[in-house]
Amino acid sequence: MHHIDHATGIAVLALTILVLSNLASNVPTVLLLGARVAASAAAISAAEEKKAWLLLAWVSTVAGNLSLLGSAANLIVCEQARQAPYLAYTLSFWSHLKFGVPSTLLVTAIGLTLIR
Repeated sequence: MHHIDHATGIAVLALTILVLSNLASNVPTVLLLGARVAASAAAISAAEEKKAWLLLAWVSTVAGNLSLLGSAANLIVCEQARQAPYLAYTLSFWSHLKFGVPSTLLVTAIGLTLIR
């Protein structure tokens, strides 16, 4: 089992949040993981519990950028771009993923570095 006070544990937790936030949306992910992550971190220290909540908030928010389905706003932009009279741009799942994956991983890593 990985612990949140080690880099591997933080990476595993962040990856779990990223994936679940894109499969089930970020609100259910936070509801599912929040209490468990907080309790696990609180067993280490109050400072770790605070960091755990910040980590959960940060990663679940940024996770919406990962895929087209990660955020309702992404879907709205996709549809509006398709309907724009002079643009008629088709933003596909794969074209968004080419930008979404590297940018989300980079921004997540920067945030995790600042949190720690």
